Amino acid sequence: MNIHKLLLILTLISGIFSVHAKDWVYTVEEGDNLWDITSDYLIDSSFVTRVQTLNKIVNPMHLQQGMKIRIPEKWIRQFPSLLQVQNLRGTAQIIDENGDKPSPLKARAIVLQGDTVVTGEDSSLVLAFLDGTKILLQENSRLKIDYLSVFENTGLSDSQLSLEAGRMETQVVPNKSELRRFKVKTRATVTSVRGTDYRVSAEQGKDESRTEVVEGKVDVKGIKLSSSITTGFGSVSVKGQEPKPPVKLLPAPDVSQISKTFNQVPIQFTMPTLEQGQGYRVQIAKTSKFQDLIFDKRIDSSAIRGPDLPDGDYHIRVRAIDIQQLEGLNSQLEFSINAQPESPFLSLPNVGQGFLIDENVEFSWAKQKSIKKYHFQIAKDHNFDNLLVDRQDVDQSELVIDDKMKVGKYFWRVAATDQEGDGPFSEGQMFRRIKPAPDIEAPDISDDSLVIRSRTGLPGQTYHFQIAEDESFSELLVDKQIKEPRLKIPRPSGGEYFIRIRTIDSDGFIGPFSKPQSLNVPYDYYWLLTLLPLLVLIAL
Repeated sequence: MNIHKLLLILTLISGIFSVHAKDWVYTVEEGDNLWDITSDYLIDSSFVTRVQTLNKIVNPMHLQQGMKIRIPEKWIRQFPSLLQVQNLRGTAQIIDENGDKPSPLKARAIVLQGDTVVTGEDSSLVLAFLDGTKILLQENSRLKIDYLSVFENTGLSDSQLSLEAGRMETQVVPNKSELRRFKVKTRATVTSVRGTDYRVSAEQGKDESRTEVVEGKVDVKGIKLSSSITTGFGSVSVKGQEPKPPVKLLPAPDVSQISKTFNQVPIQFTMPTLEQGQGYRVQIAKTSKFQDLIFDKRIDSSAIRGPDLPDGDYHIRVRAIDIQQLEGLNSQLEFSINAQPESPFLSLPNVGQGFLIDENVEFSWAKQKSIKKYHFQIAKDHNFDNLLVDRQDVDQSELVIDDKMKVGKYFWRVAATDQEGDGPFSEGQMFRRIKPAPDIEAPDISDDSLVIRSRTGLPGQTYHFQIAEDESFSELLVDKQIKEPRLKIPRPSGGEYFIRIRTIDSDGFIGPFSKPQSLNVPYDYYWLLTLLPLLVLIAL
Protein backbone atom coordinates (compact mmCIF):
# COMPACT_ATOMS: atom_id res chain seq x y z
CA MET A 1 0.00 0.00 0.00
CA ASN A 2 1.46 3.43 -0.92
CA ILE A 3 1.92 6.31 1.53
CA HIS A 4 -0.95 8.23 -0.01
CA LYS A 5 -3.46 5.50 0.81
CA LEU A 6 -2.00 4.83 4.24
CA LEU A 7 -2.37 8.49 5.20
CA LEU A 8 -5.95 8.49 3.97
CA ILE A 9 -6.80 5.55 6.20
CA LEU A 10 -5.03 6.84 9.33
CA THR A 11 -5.81 10.56 9.11
CA LEU A 12 -8.83 11.78 11.03
CA ILE A 13 -11.10 13.89 8.93
CA SER A 14 -13.84 15.68 10.78
CA GLY A 15 -17.10 16.69 9.22
CA ILE A 16 -16.04 15.74 5.69
CA PHE A 17 -19.48 15.21 4.30
CA SER A 18 -22.54 17.16 5.26
CA VAL A 19 -24.43 16.76 2.02
CA HIS A 20 -27.60 15.71 3.83
CA ALA A 21 -27.96 17.07 7.34
CA LYS A 22 -29.64 14.20 9.16
CA ASP A 23 -29.97 13.51 12.85
CA TRP A 24 -28.62 10.41 14.52
CA VAL A 25 -30.66 9.23 17.49
CA TYR A 26 -28.71 7.83 20.43
CA THR A 27 -30.47 5.78 23.12
CA VAL A 28 -29.07 6.43 26.58
CA GLU A 29 -27.74 3.41 28.47
CA GLU A 30 -27.29 3.02 32.22
CA GLY A 31 -24.39 5.14 33.50
CA ASP A 32 -24.18 7.35 30.40
CA ASN A 33 -23.51 11.07 30.65
CA LEU A 34 -23.30 13.69 27.94
CA TRP A 35 -19.54 14.15 28.32
CA ASP A 36 -18.87 10.43 27.65
CA ILE A 37 -21.26 10.37 24.68
CA THR A 38 -19.54 13.41 23.18
CA SER A 39 -16.10 11.87 23.75
CA ASP A 40 -17.14 8.57 22.10
CA TYR A 41 -18.90 9.95 19.03
CA LEU A 42 -18.52 13.65 18.37
CA ILE A 43 -15.82 15.81 16.82
CA ASP A 44 -14.70 17.31 20.15
CA SER A 45 -15.88 18.13 23.68
CA SER A 46 -17.15 21.58 22.69
CA PHE A 47 -20.26 19.87 21.27
CA VAL A 48 -21.52 18.99 24.76
CA THR A 49 -23.24 22.35 25.07
CA ARG A 50 -24.73 22.13 21.57
CA VAL A 51 -26.19 18.66 22.21
CA GLN A 52 -27.51 19.78 25.62
CA THR A 53 -29.20 22.81 24.09
CA LEU A 54 -30.63 20.91 21.10
CA ASN A 55 -32.16 18.19 23.27
CA LYS A 56 -33.09 20.52 26.21
CA ILE A 57 -31.11 18.43 28.70
CA VAL A 58 -31.17 19.87 32.23
CA ASN A 59 -28.22 17.97 33.76
CA PRO A 60 -25.62 16.63 31.31
CA MET A 61 -24.14 14.37 34.02
CA HIS A 62 -27.38 12.60 34.87
CA LEU A 63 -29.26 11.13 31.89
CA GLN A 64 -32.31 8.91 32.20
CA GLN A 65 -31.81 5.37 30.82
CA GLY A 66 -33.71 4.91 27.52
CA MET A 67 -33.73 8.63 26.77
CA LYS A 68 -33.41 9.51 23.02
CA ILE A 69 -30.78 12.09 22.13
CA ARG A 70 -30.74 13.65 18.65
CA ILE A 71 -27.30 14.46 17.21
CA PRO A 72 -26.84 16.11 13.78
CA GLU A 73 -24.78 14.07 11.35
CA LYS A 74 -22.21 16.83 10.79
CA TRP A 75 -21.26 16.79 14.51
CA ILE A 76 -20.25 13.10 14.45
CA ARG A 77 -16.63 12.11 13.85
CA GLN A 78 -16.18 10.54 10.43
CA PHE A 79 -13.35 8.58 8.85
CA PRO A 80 -12.64 7.64 5.26
CA SER A 81 -13.51 4.00 4.77
CA LEU A 82 -12.07 1.42 2.39
CA LEU A 83 -12.98 -1.54 0.21
CA GLN A 84 -11.17 -4.83 -0.27
CA VAL A 85 -10.97 -6.84 -3.47
CA GLN A 86 -12.22 -10.41 -3.11
CA ASN A 87 -12.49 -13.30 -5.55
CA LEU A 88 -10.83 -11.68 -8.54
CA ARG A 89 -11.43 -13.62 -11.78
CA GLY A 90 -9.48 -12.64 -14.85
CA THR A 91 -7.87 -9.21 -14.95
CA ALA A 92 -8.65 -5.83 -13.42
CA GLN A 93 -6.92 -2.47 -13.02
CA ILE A 94 -7.05 0.38 -10.55
CA ILE A 95 -6.60 4.09 -11.24
CA ASP A 96 -6.06 6.34 -8.20
CA GLU A 97 -7.73 9.71 -7.70
CA ASN A 98 -4.80 11.53 -9.32
CA GLY A 99 -5.48 9.72 -12.59
CA ASP A 100 -2.09 8.04 -12.59
CA LYS A 101 -1.29 5.21 -14.95
CA PRO A 102 -3.52 2.16 -14.32
CA SER A 103 -1.91 -0.61 -12.30
CA PRO A 104 -2.93 -4.27 -12.05
CA LEU A 105 -5.41 -5.08 -9.31
CA LYS A 106 -4.97 -8.22 -7.24
CA ALA A 107 -7.10 -10.14 -4.77
CA ARG A 108 -7.09 -8.67 -1.22
CA ALA A 109 -5.95 -5.29 -2.53
CA ILE A 110 -7.35 -2.16 -0.86
CA VAL A 111 -9.51 0.32 -2.82
CA LEU A 112 -10.04 3.83 -1.43
CA GLN A 113 -12.13 6.90 -2.04
CA GLY A 114 -11.27 8.47 -5.41
CA ASP A 115 -10.03 5.21 -6.95
CA THR A 116 -11.49 3.79 -10.16
CA VAL A 117 -11.72 0.03 -10.72
CA VAL A 118 -11.80 -1.38 -14.27
CA THR A 119 -12.49 -5.03 -15.11
CA GLY A 120 -11.32 -6.70 -18.32
CA GLU A 121 -12.98 -9.03 -20.80
CA ASP A 122 -14.32 -12.21 -19.20
CA SER A 123 -13.35 -10.90 -15.76
CA SER A 124 -15.13 -10.03 -12.52
CA LEU A 125 -14.37 -9.21 -8.92
CA VAL A 126 -16.09 -8.67 -5.59
CA LEU A 127 -15.59 -5.46 -3.59
CA ALA A 128 -16.31 -5.90 0.12
CA PHE A 129 -17.29 -3.05 2.48
CA LEU A 130 -16.48 -3.03 6.19
CA ASP A 131 -20.16 -3.54 7.11
CA GLY A 132 -20.47 -6.70 4.98
CA THR A 133 -22.00 -5.07 1.90
CA LYS A 134 -20.63 -6.61 -1.28
CA ILE A 135 -20.51 -5.60 -4.92
CA LEU A 136 -20.00 -8.01 -7.80
CA LEU A 137 -18.44 -5.97 -10.62
CA GLN A 138 -18.86 -7.82 -13.91
CA GLU A 139 -16.78 -7.87 -17.08
CA ASN A 140 -15.89 -4.71 -19.04
CA SER A 141 -17.04 -2.48 -16.18
CA ARG A 142 -15.69 0.79 -14.82
CA LEU A 143 -16.57 1.86 -11.27
CA LYS A 144 -15.39 5.03 -9.52
CA ILE A 145 -15.46 5.29 -5.72
CA ASP A 146 -16.79 8.85 -5.21
CA TYR A 147 -16.72 8.77 -1.44
CA LEU A 148 -16.63 6.28 1.44
CA SER A 149 -17.23 7.45 4.96
CA VAL A 150 -17.98 5.78 8.31
CA PHE A 151 -19.38 7.49 11.39
CA GLU A 152 -17.12 6.59 14.31
CA ASN A 153 -18.42 3.95 16.75
CA THR A 154 -21.92 4.06 15.25
CA GLY A 155 -21.65 1.40 12.56
CA LEU A 156 -23.18 3.92 10.15
CA SER A 157 -21.76 4.90 6.78
CA ASP A 158 -22.15 7.13 3.75
CA SER A 159 -21.07 5.74 0.34
CA GLN A 160 -21.45 6.82 -3.26
CA LEU A 161 -20.17 4.96 -6.31
CA SER A 162 -20.30 5.93 -9.97
CA LEU A 163 -20.84 3.11 -12.45
CA GLU A 164 -19.41 4.62 -15.63
CA ALA A 165 -19.81 1.44 -17.72
CA GLY A 166 -20.75 -2.18 -17.32
CA ARG A 167 -22.84 -4.09 -14.79
CA MET A 168 -22.77 -4.60 -11.04
CA GLU A 169 -24.74 -6.74 -8.62
CA THR A 170 -25.08 -5.31 -5.14
CA GLN A 171 -26.01 -6.86 -1.80
CA VAL A 172 -26.35 -4.07 0.74
CA VAL A 173 -26.52 -5.14 4.38
CA PRO A 174 -29.83 -3.85 5.85
CA ASN A 175 -29.70 -0.84 8.19
CA LYS A 176 -32.71 1.29 9.13
CA SER A 177 -30.79 4.38 10.15
CA GLU A 178 -31.15 7.57 8.14
CA LEU A 179 -27.38 7.98 8.48
CA ARG A 180 -26.70 4.78 6.57
CA ARG A 181 -26.62 5.82 2.91
CA PHE A 182 -25.59 3.83 -0.15
CA LYS A 183 -25.83 5.38 -3.61
CA VAL A 184 -24.89 4.29 -7.11
CA LYS A 185 -24.68 6.93 -9.84
CA THR A 186 -24.78 6.39 -13.58
CA ARG A 187 -24.92 8.94 -16.39
CA ALA A 188 -28.70 8.60 -16.36
CA THR A 189 -29.73 8.25 -12.71
CA VAL A 190 -28.90 7.81 -9.03
CA THR A 191 -30.09 4.80 -7.01
CA SER A 192 -30.36 4.92 -3.22
CA VAL A 193 -30.85 1.96 -0.89
CA ARG A 194 -30.54 0.91 2.73
CA GLY A 195 -30.72 -2.86 2.52
CA THR A 196 -31.29 -4.41 -0.87
CA ASP A 197 -30.17 -7.05 -3.37
CA TYR A 198 -30.25 -5.29 -6.70
CA ARG A 199 -28.42 -4.83 -10.00
CA VAL A 200 -27.39 -1.73 -11.97
CA SER A 201 -26.09 -1.49 -15.53
CA ALA A 202 -24.67 1.39 -17.55
CA GLU A 203 -23.94 0.70 -21.20
CA GLN A 204 -20.77 2.25 -22.53
CA GLY A 205 -21.46 5.18 -24.82
CA LYS A 206 -25.18 5.30 -23.99
CA ASP A 207 -26.92 7.74 -21.64
CA GLU A 208 -29.17 5.11 -20.13
CA SER A 209 -29.06 2.67 -17.27
CA ARG A 210 -31.10 -0.21 -15.89
CA THR A 211 -32.04 -1.12 -12.35
CA GLU A 212 -33.32 -4.57 -11.36
CA VAL A 213 -34.45 -5.27 -7.79
CA VAL A 214 -34.11 -8.87 -6.60
CA GLU A 215 -35.00 -8.14 -2.99
CA GLY A 216 -35.90 -4.98 -1.07
CA LYS A 217 -36.57 -1.51 -2.44
CA VAL A 218 -34.52 0.97 -4.49
CA ASP A 219 -35.18 4.68 -4.97
CA VAL A 220 -34.26 5.83 -8.48
CA LYS A 221 -33.85 9.60 -8.96
CA GLY A 222 -34.33 11.33 -12.30
CA ILE A 223 -33.86 15.00 -13.14
CA LYS A 224 -36.61 16.05 -10.70
CA LEU A 225 -38.64 13.06 -9.59
CA SER A 226 -37.82 9.82 -7.82
CA SER A 227 -39.36 6.40 -8.37
CA SER A 228 -39.40 3.47 -5.96
CA ILE A 229 -38.71 0.04 -7.40
CA THR A 230 -39.68 -2.93 -5.28
CA THR A 231 -38.82 -6.63 -5.30
CA GLY A 232 -39.30 -8.30 -8.68
CA PHE A 233 -39.44 -5.09 -10.72
CA GLY A 234 -37.00 -3.16 -12.89
CA SER A 235 -36.75 0.16 -14.66
CA VAL A 236 -34.89 1.82 -17.53
CA SER A 237 -33.58 5.36 -17.05
CA VAL A 238 -32.43 7.78 -19.76
CA LYS A 239 -30.27 10.84 -19.07
CA GLY A 240 -32.30 14.04 -18.93
CA GLN A 241 -35.58 12.18 -18.39
CA GLU A 242 -37.54 10.87 -15.45
CA PRO A 243 -37.20 7.10 -14.74
CA LYS A 244 -39.58 4.99 -16.79
CA PRO A 245 -42.37 3.23 -14.86
CA PRO A 246 -41.18 -0.01 -13.25
CA VAL A 247 -42.03 -3.25 -15.08
CA LYS A 248 -42.25 -6.75 -13.74
CA LEU A 249 -39.06 -8.72 -14.26
CA LEU A 250 -39.23 -12.01 -16.13
CA PRO A 251 -39.82 -14.92 -13.73
CA ALA A 252 -37.11 -17.37 -12.79
CA PRO A 253 -36.74 -19.74 -15.79
CA ASP A 254 -37.36 -23.47 -15.62
CA VAL A 255 -34.02 -25.22 -15.06
CA SER A 256 -35.43 -28.65 -14.29
CA GLN A 257 -34.02 -30.04 -17.54
CA ILE A 258 -30.44 -29.08 -16.71
CA SER A 259 -28.50 -32.20 -15.80
CA LYS A 260 -27.22 -32.39 -12.24
CA THR A 261 -24.20 -34.35 -13.48
CA PHE A 262 -22.19 -33.52 -16.61
CA ASN A 263 -19.91 -36.19 -18.05
CA GLN A 264 -18.50 -34.03 -20.82
CA VAL A 265 -16.93 -30.58 -20.94
CA PRO A 266 -17.52 -27.89 -21.91
CA ILE A 267 -20.95 -28.29 -20.33
CA GLN A 268 -23.91 -27.81 -22.65
CA PHE A 269 -27.67 -27.68 -22.13
CA THR A 270 -30.80 -26.18 -23.66
CA MET A 271 -33.16 -23.64 -22.13
CA PRO A 272 -36.73 -22.85 -23.27
CA THR A 273 -36.79 -20.71 -26.40
CA LEU A 274 -37.40 -17.01 -25.74
CA GLU A 275 -38.92 -14.35 -27.96
CA GLN A 276 -36.80 -12.41 -30.42
CA GLY A 277 -34.42 -9.97 -28.77
CA GLN A 278 -34.18 -11.92 -25.54
CA GLY A 279 -31.49 -14.11 -24.07
CA TYR A 280 -30.12 -15.51 -20.83
CA ARG A 281 -27.53 -14.55 -18.24
CA VAL A 282 -25.66 -17.65 -17.05
CA GLN A 283 -23.40 -17.60 -14.01
CA ILE A 284 -21.39 -20.42 -12.44
CA ALA A 285 -19.66 -20.35 -9.07
CA LYS A 286 -18.17 -22.74 -6.53
CA THR A 287 -20.48 -21.52 -3.75
CA SER A 288 -24.20 -20.81 -3.54
CA LYS A 289 -23.70 -17.10 -2.77
CA PHE A 290 -22.03 -16.51 -6.17
CA GLN A 291 -19.34 -14.26 -4.75
CA ASP A 292 -16.69 -16.40 -6.48
CA LEU A 293 -17.81 -16.39 -10.11
CA ILE A 294 -16.11 -18.79 -12.48
CA PHE A 295 -18.31 -18.03 -15.48
CA ASP A 296 -20.56 -15.06 -16.26
CA LYS A 297 -21.98 -14.60 -19.75
CA ARG A 298 -24.97 -13.22 -21.57
CA ILE A 299 -26.06 -15.77 -24.18
CA ASP A 300 -28.54 -14.72 -26.87
CA SER A 301 -29.72 -18.24 -27.58
CA SER A 302 -31.54 -21.10 -25.88
CA ALA A 303 -28.52 -23.35 -26.57
CA ILE A 304 -26.18 -22.76 -23.65
CA ARG A 305 -22.51 -23.64 -23.91
CA GLY A 306 -20.59 -23.25 -20.69
CA PRO A 307 -16.92 -23.38 -19.79
CA ASP A 308 -14.45 -26.26 -19.71
CA LEU A 309 -14.28 -26.95 -15.96
CA PRO A 310 -12.40 -29.54 -13.92
CA ASP A 311 -14.29 -32.29 -12.11
CA GLY A 312 -16.06 -31.08 -8.99
CA ASP A 313 -19.24 -29.56 -7.53
CA TYR A 314 -20.62 -26.22 -8.75
CA HIS A 315 -23.60 -23.89 -8.56
CA ILE A 316 -25.32 -22.38 -11.58
CA ARG A 317 -27.91 -19.64 -11.83
CA VAL A 318 -29.79 -18.55 -14.91
CA ARG A 319 -32.04 -15.57 -15.55
CA ALA A 320 -33.92 -14.47 -18.66
CA ILE A 321 -33.44 -11.09 -20.35
CA ASP A 322 -36.49 -9.24 -21.64
CA ILE A 323 -36.97 -7.03 -24.69
CA GLN A 324 -35.87 -3.93 -22.70
CA GLN A 325 -32.66 -5.77 -21.74
CA LEU A 326 -33.77 -6.02 -18.10
CA GLU A 327 -32.48 -9.20 -16.48
CA GLY A 328 -35.07 -11.22 -14.58
CA LEU A 329 -35.20 -13.29 -11.44
CA ASN A 330 -32.69 -16.07 -10.83
CA SER A 331 -33.11 -19.82 -10.99
CA GLN A 332 -30.36 -21.68 -9.21
CA LEU A 333 -29.23 -25.27 -8.78
CA GLU A 334 -26.21 -27.33 -7.83
CA PHE A 335 -24.47 -29.65 -10.30
CA SER A 336 -21.33 -31.71 -10.56
CA ILE A 337 -18.85 -32.55 -13.32
CA ASN A 338 -17.34 -36.00 -13.71
CA ALA A 339 -15.59 -35.92 -17.07
CA GLN A 340 -12.18 -37.39 -16.20
CA PRO A 341 -10.75 -39.77 -17.09
CA GLU A 342 -12.49 -39.75 -20.46
CA SER A 343 -14.57 -42.76 -21.41
CA PRO A 344 -12.98 -45.15 -23.93
CA PHE A 345 -14.19 -45.67 -27.49
CA LEU A 346 -16.13 -48.93 -27.90
CA SER A 347 -15.24 -51.19 -30.81
CA LEU A 348 -16.74 -54.70 -30.54
CA PRO A 349 -19.55 -55.67 -30.93
CA ASN A 350 -20.27 -53.25 -33.77
CA VAL A 351 -21.27 -50.01 -32.12
CA GLY A 352 -25.00 -49.37 -32.19
CA GLN A 353 -26.03 -52.33 -34.33
CA GLY A 354 -23.98 -55.33 -33.25
CA PHE A 355 -25.54 -58.76 -33.28
CA LEU A 356 -24.05 -61.93 -31.89
CA ILE A 357 -24.85 -65.51 -32.71
CA ASP A 358 -22.38 -67.26 -30.41
CA GLU A 359 -23.51 -67.67 -26.83
CA ASN A 360 -20.14 -66.43 -25.51
CA VAL A 361 -19.82 -62.70 -26.15
CA GLU A 362 -16.55 -60.86 -26.83
CA PHE A 363 -16.19 -57.15 -26.11
CA SER A 364 -13.33 -54.76 -26.81
CA TRP A 365 -12.63 -51.04 -26.55
CA ALA A 366 -9.79 -48.59 -27.15
CA LYS A 367 -6.90 -48.86 -24.72
CA GLN A 368 -6.07 -45.59 -22.97
CA LYS A 369 -2.59 -44.54 -21.99
CA SER A 370 -2.03 -44.36 -18.23
CA ILE A 371 -5.31 -46.17 -17.53
CA LYS A 372 -4.84 -49.53 -15.83
CA LYS A 373 -8.41 -50.44 -14.87
CA TYR A 374 -11.84 -50.29 -16.45
CA HIS A 375 -15.40 -50.65 -15.16
CA PHE A 376 -17.59 -52.81 -17.45
CA GLN A 377 -21.39 -53.11 -17.39
CA ILE A 378 -24.15 -54.90 -19.33
CA ALA A 379 -27.82 -54.12 -18.77
CA LYS A 380 -31.21 -54.96 -20.23
CA ASP A 381 -32.16 -51.26 -20.49
CA HIS A 382 -30.43 -48.18 -21.89
CA ASN A 383 -30.59 -46.45 -18.48
CA PHE A 384 -28.62 -49.31 -16.92
CA ASP A 385 -31.14 -49.69 -14.10
CA ASN A 386 -31.33 -53.46 -14.63
CA LEU A 387 -27.69 -54.56 -14.52
CA LEU A 388 -26.80 -58.07 -15.64
CA VAL A 389 -23.02 -57.73 -15.55
CA ASP A 390 -21.09 -55.26 -13.37
CA ARG A 391 -17.34 -55.86 -13.32
CA GLN A 392 -14.88 -53.44 -11.82
CA ASP A 393 -11.09 -53.57 -12.00
CA VAL A 394 -11.01 -55.06 -15.50
CA ASP A 395 -7.30 -54.82 -16.33
CA GLN A 396 -7.52 -55.28 -20.12
CA SER A 397 -9.29 -53.41 -22.90
CA GLU A 398 -11.22 -56.54 -23.84
CA LEU A 399 -13.48 -58.99 -22.08
CA VAL A 400 -15.22 -62.26 -22.93
CA ILE A 401 -18.49 -63.02 -21.15
CA ASP A 402 -18.66 -66.80 -20.76
CA ASP A 403 -22.14 -66.79 -19.26
CA LYS A 404 -24.63 -67.99 -21.83
CA MET A 405 -26.77 -65.04 -22.77
CA LYS A 406 -30.34 -65.53 -23.85
CA VAL A 407 -31.62 -64.27 -27.16
CA GLY A 408 -32.57 -60.60 -26.78
CA LYS A 409 -31.46 -56.98 -26.76
CA TYR A 410 -28.75 -55.67 -24.39
CA PHE A 411 -26.71 -52.55 -23.69
CA TRP A 412 -23.07 -52.27 -22.66
CA ARG A 413 -20.72 -49.50 -21.56
CA VAL A 414 -17.25 -48.97 -20.10
CA ALA A 415 -15.69 -46.37 -17.78
CA ALA A 416 -11.98 -45.75 -17.28
CA THR A 417 -10.73 -45.79 -13.67
CA ASP A 418 -7.83 -43.81 -12.24
CA GLN A 419 -6.62 -43.02 -8.72
CA GLU A 420 -9.60 -40.69 -8.22
CA GLY A 421 -12.12 -43.40 -9.16
CA ASP A 422 -14.36 -43.99 -12.15
CA GLY A 423 -14.64 -41.43 -14.89
CA PRO A 424 -17.87 -41.11 -16.90
CA PHE A 425 -19.23 -44.19 -18.63
CA SER A 426 -19.24 -44.30 -22.39
CA GLU A 427 -22.65 -43.90 -23.96
CA GLY A 428 -24.48 -47.21 -23.69
CA GLN A 429 -24.36 -49.18 -26.93
CA MET A 430 -26.93 -51.76 -27.97
CA PHE A 431 -26.15 -55.29 -29.13
CA ARG A 432 -28.27 -58.41 -29.64
CA ARG A 433 -27.99 -62.08 -29.04
CA ILE A 434 -29.83 -63.67 -31.95
CA LYS A 435 -30.46 -67.09 -33.27
CA PRO A 436 -28.78 -68.07 -36.54
CA ALA A 437 -30.74 -67.38 -39.69
CA PRO A 438 -33.43 -70.02 -40.23
CA ASP A 439 -32.56 -73.22 -42.10
CA ILE A 440 -34.31 -73.68 -45.41
CA GLU A 441 -35.92 -77.05 -45.94
CA ALA A 442 -35.86 -78.80 -49.32
CA PRO A 443 -38.28 -76.91 -51.59
CA ASP A 444 -41.43 -78.57 -52.93
CA ILE A 445 -41.70 -78.26 -56.69
CA SER A 446 -44.98 -79.17 -58.35
CA ASP A 447 -46.23 -78.71 -61.89
CA ASP A 448 -47.50 -75.20 -61.11
CA SER A 449 -45.86 -73.99 -57.90
CA LEU A 450 -42.71 -73.75 -55.80
CA VAL A 451 -42.97 -73.89 -51.98
CA ILE A 452 -40.06 -72.87 -49.70
CA ARG A 453 -40.18 -73.50 -45.94
CA SER A 454 -37.94 -72.59 -42.98
CA ARG A 455 -38.07 -73.40 -39.28
CA THR A 456 -40.32 -71.23 -37.13
CA GLY A 457 -38.56 -68.34 -35.39
CA LEU A 458 -39.44 -66.31 -32.29
CA PRO A 459 -42.96 -65.02 -31.60
CA GLY A 460 -43.73 -61.81 -33.49
CA GLN A 461 -41.00 -62.30 -36.11
CA THR A 462 -41.61 -61.86 -39.84
CA TYR A 463 -39.64 -63.59 -42.60
CA HIS A 464 -37.82 -62.03 -45.52
CA PHE A 465 -37.42 -64.38 -48.52
CA GLN A 466 -35.28 -63.63 -51.55
CA ILE A 467 -34.83 -65.68 -54.76
CA ALA A 468 -32.33 -64.69 -57.45
CA GLU A 469 -30.73 -66.13 -60.58
CA ASP A 470 -27.24 -65.27 -59.31
CA GLU A 471 -25.47 -65.99 -56.05
CA SER A 472 -24.79 -62.29 -55.46
CA PHE A 473 -28.57 -61.60 -55.49
CA SER A 474 -28.15 -58.69 -57.88
CA GLU A 475 -31.06 -59.88 -60.02
CA LEU A 476 -33.95 -60.62 -57.66
CA LEU A 477 -36.91 -62.64 -58.89
CA VAL A 478 -38.64 -62.69 -55.50
CA ASP A 479 -38.24 -60.22 -52.58
CA LYS A 480 -41.04 -60.70 -50.03
CA GLN A 481 -41.67 -60.18 -46.29
CA ILE A 482 -44.38 -62.43 -44.89
CA LYS A 483 -45.63 -63.44 -41.45
CA GLU A 484 -45.29 -67.19 -41.95
CA PRO A 485 -42.06 -69.18 -42.48
CA ARG A 486 -43.47 -70.49 -45.78
CA LEU A 487 -43.34 -68.96 -49.25
CA LYS A 488 -45.41 -70.22 -52.19
CA ILE A 489 -44.85 -68.83 -55.70
CA PRO A 490 -45.71 -69.94 -59.22
CA ARG A 491 -43.23 -72.47 -60.53
CA PRO A 492 -40.42 -70.65 -62.32
CA SER A 493 -38.96 -71.85 -65.58
CA GLY A 494 -36.27 -74.46 -65.43
CA GLY A 495 -32.79 -73.53 -64.30
CA GLU A 496 -30.60 -72.83 -61.24
CA TYR A 497 -31.79 -70.38 -58.60
CA PHE A 498 -30.48 -69.14 -55.26
CA ILE A 499 -32.55 -68.77 -52.10
CA ARG A 500 -31.89 -67.01 -48.77
CA ILE A 501 -33.95 -65.89 -45.76
CA ARG A 502 -33.68 -63.67 -42.71
CA THR A 503 -35.94 -62.79 -39.78
CA ILE A 504 -37.21 -59.36 -38.67
CA ASP A 505 -38.06 -58.89 -34.99
CA SER A 506 -41.24 -57.18 -33.79
CA ASP A 507 -39.23 -54.08 -32.80
CA GLY A 508 -37.88 -53.74 -36.35
CA PHE A 509 -34.47 -55.32 -35.83
CA ILE A 510 -33.33 -57.10 -39.01
CA GLY A 511 -31.18 -60.18 -38.61
CA PRO A 512 -28.56 -61.46 -41.06
CA PHE A 513 -29.44 -63.44 -44.17
CA SER A 514 -28.81 -67.14 -44.15
CA LYS A 515 -26.15 -68.55 -46.45
CA PRO A 516 -27.50 -68.80 -50.01
CA GLN A 517 -28.79 -72.21 -51.06
CA SER A 518 -28.99 -73.26 -54.68
CA LEU A 519 -32.13 -74.75 -56.21
CA ASN A 520 -32.43 -76.52 -59.55
CA VAL A 521 -35.85 -76.36 -61.14
CA PRO A 522 -36.26 -79.14 -63.79
CA TYR A 523 -36.97 -78.07 -67.31
CA ASP A 524 -40.51 -78.88 -68.54
CA TYR A 525 -40.30 -81.10 -71.77
CA TYR A 526 -44.08 -81.59 -72.12
CA TRP A 527 -44.18 -79.16 -75.03
CA LEU A 528 -42.12 -81.64 -77.12
CA LEU A 529 -45.03 -84.13 -77.08
CA THR A 530 -47.10 -81.63 -79.04
CA LEU A 531 -44.52 -81.91 -81.85
CA LEU A 532 -44.68 -85.74 -82.11
CA PRO A 533 -47.40 -85.96 -84.89
CA LEU A 534 -45.41 -83.49 -86.98
CA LEU A 535 -42.28 -85.62 -86.61
CA VAL A 536 -44.23 -88.72 -87.78
CA LEU A 537 -45.46 -86.96 -90.95
CA ILE A 538 -41.93 -85.81 -91.71
CA ALA A 539 -40.73 -89.41 -91.38
CA LEU A 540 -43.35 -90.63 -93.96
